[in-house]
Amino acid sequence: MSTKNKPEPHLPQPVSKDKKIQKTIALVTAPMGLIFLLSDAQDLLRLIQSTGLNWYQIFSPIAWGVILGAVLGLLRFDRVQRLAQWGTWAATALTTFGLVATIAIYFEHRLWYLAWPTMWLATVGIGVYALFLMQLRFSEKYQQGQ
Repeated sequence: MSTKNKPEPHLPQPVSKDKKIQKTIALVTAPMGLIFLLSDAQDLLRLIQSTGLNWYQIFSPIAWGVILGAVLGLLRFDRVQRLAQWGTWAATALTTFGLVATIAIYFEHRLWYLAWPTMWLATVGIGVYALFLMQLRFSEKYQQGQ
C-alpha cells in the first residue's frame, strides 16, 4: 500500500495565550450566570420596572457598537485598537455571563421578559465587540480607498 493515498493525521495547533485567557473568562463567568437561578420572579420584575427596560433598550447596545465603531473607523481613530484585547475579554465575559443567565432565567421561570436584564448584559458584550470590529473594518476600508 502506498503512503501517498493515506491522509496525514491531524496535528493539533498550539493555542495562543489570548485564546486561553478568553476560554478561561468564559469558563469562569458561565457559572456566575447561574446565580440568577436564585432570583425570584418578583425581584426580576422590580428590576425591569425600575430601569424601564424594554425590547428597544435591550438590543440598542449592539446598534450603538456598530454605529460608533463605523464612525471611529471612518475618522481613522485607530487609538481605539489599543484597547481591543481588553475589550474583547470584557465582551467575552459580558456575553457569556448574560447568555447563560438569560437561559437560566428562562428555564427557571418560563418567561422571556424576566430575562431582559441579563439579555441586556449579553448585548452590551456583543456591542463592545462590534465596536472594535467595525472600527477595524472601516479603518481598513478607508485606508484601501486612499
